[in-house]
Parts: sequence; structure tokens; C-alpha cells
Amino acid sequence: MKNILVKLFCIFAFILCFAVNVFAAGNLNISSVVYDNSSALLTINSLDNEEFSFTTEPKIHIVEDEKKAYFDIEASILRCPAQDLIITSSDIKEIMVKQFSADPNIVRVVIYYKDNFNPKNIQLKKLNNSLFVTFKPIQIQNFYFQHMYSDEVSNIDQFYEHTSIQTPVQVAQNNLLSQIDSAFNLGSTTEDKNYILSKKSLILPTKYYVDNVNIKNSTINISGIGSLTLSSPMYLSNPTRVAYDIANAMVNPTIRNKTIYISQNATIKIGQFDKATARIVITSPNADKYIPVIYGDSQRLVFIDSSVNSQSLFSSNVTLNSVIKEPDASQYHSVKLIFSKPVIYGIERTSSTFDLLLYNVNKHEDDLNISSILDGAKFSNIAGGGIKLSIPANKANLIDIHVGSDGKTLRIKEKYDQIVKKPEPAVVVEPVVPVHKSSKKLVVIDPGHGGSDVGCTRNGLYEKNITLDVSKRTEELLKKMGYDVVMTRDNDKTVSLQERVEISENVSPVIFVSIHVNSSNIESPNGIETHYYKDNSLQLAKTVHASMLNNINANNRGLFKSKFYVINHTTAPAILVEIGFISNSAERAQLVSDSRKQATAKAIAEGIDDYLK
Repeated sequence: MKNILVKLFCIFAFILCFAVNVFAAGNLNISSVVYDNSSALLTINSLDNEEFSFTTEPKIHIVEDEKKAYFDIEASILRCPAQDLIITSSDIKEIMVKQFSADPNIVRVVIYYKDNFNPKNIQLKKLNNSLFVTFKPIQIQNFYFQHMYSDEVSNIDQFYEHTSIQTPVQVAQNNLLSQIDSAFNLGSTTEDKNYILSKKSLILPTKYYVDNVNIKNSTINISGIGSLTLSSPMYLSNPTRVAYDIANAMVNPTIRNKTIYISQNATIKIGQFDKATARIVITSPNADKYIPVIYGDSQRLVFIDSSVNSQSLFSSNVTLNSVIKEPDASQYHSVKLIFSKPVIYGIERTSSTFDLLLYNVNKHEDDLNISSILDGAKFSNIAGGGIKLSIPANKANLIDIHVGSDGKTLRIKEKYDQIVKKPEPAVVVEPVVPVHKSSKKLVVIDPGHGGSDVGCTRNGLYEKNITLDVSKRTEELLKKMGYDVVMTRDNDKTVSLQERVEISENVSPVIFVSIHVNSSNIESPNGIETHYYKDNSLQLAKTVHASMLNNINANNRGLFKSKFYVINHTTAPAILVEIGFISNSAERAQLVSDSRKQATAKAIAEGIDDYLK
């Protein structure tokens, strides 16, 4: 018993000594090292330690003949793995952060730079127990103004960023001793180590987090954290609905894709359209009457029904003090509206006008000549309070709205290089009716792959060619049946997954069908299968799959619920059909034959027709 107690005491003493050594007072415990490629900023973060603080900032030493600079962080211990970052930038090649010595405890940061870089640009700044290293002056754009609305989605800066940092990964060593030696002796540069580069995918956080949605008196209240940027509305039919996208946004999973009733015949649903976009969909016979209203804090979004008098929601206590024309930038007219207090404003976008509804503004001065800045723009009063700024703007005109951080200033930009001139009175322009406005039902057919994306291949045969051939045959049969058809590609060209989705969303089809050829690492698998993801697509999948089984002599592999991008991100019922295996020699011979291609096209077309009857 005595021996056991002695052993326990020794173990306890060892642990205590170890803990005292590790967390000794006066040591800065560095927990992480992060490099932000967008602003060339290195952040060295530490664990909280009230007993430690920087007495002086570390001194930077420059070794010009080796094109490197380094500094030491004294009385510090590296608690994260030693860092060796390969940087793809015009200035910096590599950054190493490692434990330089243990007695005394020193962490050394070594920066290898390129020929054209001036190491004197390296600056160190500390905040509490974090150290920031900059390599160039940080350029802050739109510091004062936040991007709140855009007609042009591509004009919205993507807040998500995949950095281009690469990290060295040690190549496996032949024996245990060399592995241990490699782990503890990192070397002074990457040149004297046996490694491979592995891309480290880092994504910056979202700009806006959609936290909650609630309905009060038929008004939709959406609250969130951050700063939102709203897109122009998308009007859809069957059923009648309007959709708005919030760029750079994440939706709270507890409300994601949840149907919320506004009234007996109106609903709202907020989904995560993709990793960087939240989509708001309002379904109602009067969907076009719902107007987004943004509050001065840029975080709260409200949708009101313009057909109902909602002016009681706002108190008109703000004055529009001035309208200032800004110097014309390239391709833009720009104007600033300056208010006495934060403004609450709604946006109503149609095919011919852009209306900015200033709900809590009680008056405007008569001498504010907005039309001299934005052609044809004018102010008018809103019944019940507030004023409206109307700007003639068809779809060729692109409007951007930015708001000042204090909520008291709005900047309106109009892209003038795409402004369509009004026709002379004597000229009558016949309207062009797009295909999807036809009384016929519209179907989108998506031939898989194309261009540089050949798909699966065997013996010189490409999936992209088979899918295009079958899709064209399907298109021809559907048109004979009386349907309108839009193809995501009608030739051998590269079309991204997102572009395929956008083609479908722009024409609002009744269904979306993607055609592919299957493949396997082994030869034995064969047959046809059909994939769906959303519940509204299950019946379409069943009908088309049954038609293929009736028309094609092939193995039945069944239905699959799969999260393929194109059938997950399209609004219409969507399926993806795998018409056979190119990796199976027998089925491959059939897939390239005219009889199998025609039978497949007939099966898909008849399945679509059965579903839509």
C-alpha cells in the first residue's frame, strides 16, 4: 500500500511540474496563426493570459542577401503546430512560425519575400495579446457606405473568399526514426525538406446571418445580424411568387426551408440557395404587391403588402436635407441623398421603373432638382406620409443602392452605358414575346457535361456527346407533342452547373430534366436509374423512370434521392436520369446506337408528357 501511495505521489508531482512549466506565468501561449490573403494580413493569436503583455513590439530584422525578414516573440510558447505557409502573392513567398528555443521560450516568425518587395513595408501592430503583421497598406473600399441593393447580381462583391494559401505536408518516411526526426526538425526553409503542397481551403464568414422571421398583422419581419445586400426581385408563376436573394448570407437552420403562413393563401419560405446566398420566396396571388423595406441599421428587413395601407408602421419625422450630385464615375451617374435622421426605405422594382419609397421622410424641398442628375427622376408624396423617388429604369438600366453607416445617407448609382433611349414617337416597336411566355408548357432539358467537361469516357467515347444527342432527340419529340423546350446547351460547349440553374430559373419551366450517362470502376454494373432531391420532384421521377423501363430493355436500378447540384438548386420539379453505363461494354455498344438513343429519347419525352397531362 505504501509503495502505491509513493508512486501516486510521484505521478502527481510530475504532472504538477509539467503544468507549472507549460503554463508558467509570463509566457504568451500562441494558439493560432491565420493569414488573410485578401488584405495581406498575418494574425498571431494568443490564449488569454492576464499576467503577460507586450512591453515593446518585436523588432524586425532584415537579411537582404537571403531576402528574408524575421522577428522574435519573447517569453512565448507555440501551442498550435508549427506553421509553414506558402503564399501565392506578388510580394511574399513563404511565412514560417516555429518555436525557436525553449529556454528561454522564444517563437520566431520568418518571412521570405520576393525581389520587388520592400521589407520596410512590414509593420507590426498589437491589440491586447494578439499581434498583427501587415505587408502593405490596407486598402479599405466603401468604408462608409454599405451595399444594400443591386439590380446586377454580379456587381455584388462576394464576401466568401477561398484563400490561396498552400501548406507543406511531409512525405511519409521509410522508418519511425526518420518520421520523428522530420516532425521535430522542420528546417529553415522549404527547400531543405521533403514535402508536398496541399491547398488549404479557408472561407471567410458570412456578411449577414438571417436569424428569425415572424408575421405580425400580415407584415413579414426578418431579423438578422450583420449587413444585408438585397437583389432585384424575380417574379415566378405556377404558383405565383416573388423571390429575393440576399448575397453573402447564411440562414439559421431552425427556419431554413420552413413554410410560414402570412395569411390563408400566402406563405413565405427562406432557404439556403447556395453556400453564400439566402433566398426569400413569397408565394401569394398578389406576390408582386410585397415590397421589401430596409431599416436604418441595415439588419432588419420587412416585407409589407403595398395594397394595404401600412403607413401606420412608420412615423414621418425625417427631413431630406439635400441632394448632391457626385462626380460621374466610369459608366455611372451617382447621387447622394442626405437626411436628418436614419431613413427607412422600401424598394419597388418593375420592368420599367425603380421606386425608392422613403417611408419616414416627412417632406422634401422643392428646389431639389433630382431630374438634372438622374434623367426623368422625380419626387412625389406617398398617401398617408412619406415621399417616393421614381426613376425611369427598364431592365437595361442597372440600379445600385448604398447606405451610409449612420443610416442618414443613401447613394444611388445608375449604370448609364446600358440605358435604352426612348424611341421616337413615330416609331412603333413591336414587343418581343419570349418563348417562356407562350401558352404552351415549357420544359428545360439539360444535356450533361459539354465542352472541356467531357464527362465519363471509355474507348474514345465521351458522355457529353451521348447526352447531347439524346437531349436533341428528346427536344424534337417534345416539340411535336406541343411543348416549348429550352436547352441548357445545344452544342458542344462548357456550361457550369450554376449557369444551368440560372438558365432554368430565368425561364421558370414546369419541369427540369438533366440527362447523363453512368460509369463505374468495374464493368459489371449496368442499367438505368433516376435521381431526385426535392419532394415536389418525386412523382416526376417515378413517371419518367417507369416510362424508361417500358421503352428500354435495360436493368432497373431504381430511384435515388441525391443532392446533385442542378436538381437541388432549381425551383421547378427536377430530376436527373442516368440512361446507362458507359463502363459496361455491352451497354456501351447500345448507348451509341441510334435505336437505343431514340428509344431513350422517346421514353423521356413520353414520361414528361404523362406527368404533365
